[in-house]
Amino acid sequence: MDKMHYKGWEIVPTALPTTDRRWTASCDIERAGADGVEVFEGATMQFMRDTEDEAIAAACDEAIRQIDNIIANPLVRLA
Repeated sequence: MDKMHYKGWEIVPTALPTTDRRWTASCDIERAGADGVEVFEGATMQFMRDTEDEAIAAACDEAIRQIDNIIANPLVRLA
């Protein structure tokens, strides 16, 4: 899946099929800074859905919330 751009950040989704014909997805987020690219691996939890698109959409929605939280309070990093 391609990266998505949101407020100066890149959202990098990953989706994989499961053995029970469902899909699981999560996202990393990254941003370019003065010291290079800062990557937050596993920024979202795993989202299990019936289709690949649904799983990616759920994970990307969570990544957007994480980015908004970092922007709102830059001193707090992902838990």
